[in-house]
Amino acid sequence: MRHLARALAMAVAVWLAAAPSAQADTTKDQCVDANAKGQDLRHDGKLIIARAAFVSCSNVKCPAIVRDDCIRRLDELDRAQPSVVFQVKDGAGADVIDVRISMDGTLLTEHLNGTPLKVDPGVHVFSFEVAGQPAVYSNLLIREGEAGRHESVVVGGAAAPPVPPAPVSPTATPPRHETLPTQTDAAAPRGQGKGTQRTVGLVVGGAGVVAIGLGAIFGLLASSAWSDAKSACGGNAAACADVANGSAHHDTAVTNGTISTVSFIAGGALLAGGAVLFFSARRTEPSASKSISIVPTAGYGHGGLALTGAF
Repeated sequence: MRHLARALAMAVAVWLAAAPSAQADTTKDQCVDANAKGQDLRHDGKLIIARAAFVSCSNVKCPAIVRDDCIRRLDELDRAQPSVVFQVKDGAGADVIDVRISMDGTLLTEHLNGTPLKVDPGVHVFSFEVAGQPAVYSNLLIREGEAGRHESVVVGGAAAPPVPPAPVSPTATPPRHETLPTQTDAAAPRGQGKGTQRTVGLVVGGAGVVAIGLGAIFGLLASSAWSDAKSACGGNAAACADVANGSAHHDTAVTNGTISTVSFIAGGALLAGGAVLFFSARRTEPSASKSISIVPTAGYGHGGLALTGAF
């Protein structure tokens, strides 16, 4: 029994001696873990939770090397962590004090006192809830190091006074609702494009008739000049008695003949073109300012009509 009591006493003494060391080792591990966790959270932009970890490992029970590192990191985090001062007003412009403000679903405060609220950097959804009013949401991009940012939020709108309807006289005539023509309708009335193209067709066809008439006239002049040339030469072109006069009449006959031929060709083309324009008129032709001019052209050895215009 005496030996058993001595062994038990020695075991208790050893346990008491080892207990403080185990407790110290547990505190050291917790401090190291808190420091490592705080650094990871700081890297992920979760500054609010990281701050709590650095505060934990800044405890005097932590080893000095760990505690000093946590205090330094906590100071850096305080300078980097952004904060926002929210000013909440109702629809009448009065300040609202009792308002639940949450960031991404996490409650920040239920009562405003004018001090900044520490938040994490990044894009966040803030909600503002006031009793009796629908919640208001706001997306904000919070930048690291942005301290004391001011944001104004309006919760609830001012109700507009009802507008009484205007009195209606029992004898009043109901207003007439008329449909005004659009600019396109006014610019291009029904059938205007068709009428314009037909007019152009008639003008072109008329020019063809005039050209054919000119061809006939110059043909007669050419025939007359040729007769005069033969008369000047005494009816024998090989032994012409009056060469100068015969040559002049001959040249006139050639010129008039050329003009006559060109006029007949141009007249036929214009007459055919006018017929095509007249019979192929469509209503969808756009309305525009149109002008046509016909100018006779003649020169040595050639002649005809020039058709110009804007369509």
